Amino acid sequence: MRELIRRLSFSDRVSDDSSGVPRGCVPVLVVGDGDGDDECERFVVRVETLRHPSLAALLEMAAQEFGYKQEGILRVPCAIHQFRQALTTAAVSKGY
Repeated sequence: MRELIRRLSFSDRVSDDSSGVPRGCVPVLVVGDGDGDDECERFVVRVETLRHPSLAALLEMAAQEFGYKQEGILRVPCAIHQFRQALTTAAVSKGY
């Protein structure tokens, strides 16, 4: 998982203005987790937030399903409400 965080941290140094993603952030596509939830939602998440344990667990699930070398947008297989809860937990612990 450190390799994935390291690759995502590259966005701290390089930002493609055409992508609409601010420097230091990564686009994340939350896709259904196979339980009939076929909705997807796109989020823009600060790279440092992905280090929080609640999101790190979801990244590990993403790595198991899609591999560590995802190209383009980072896909995370979980319910949208679960991802939002993990973001909220990370934000509260960081004081955002």
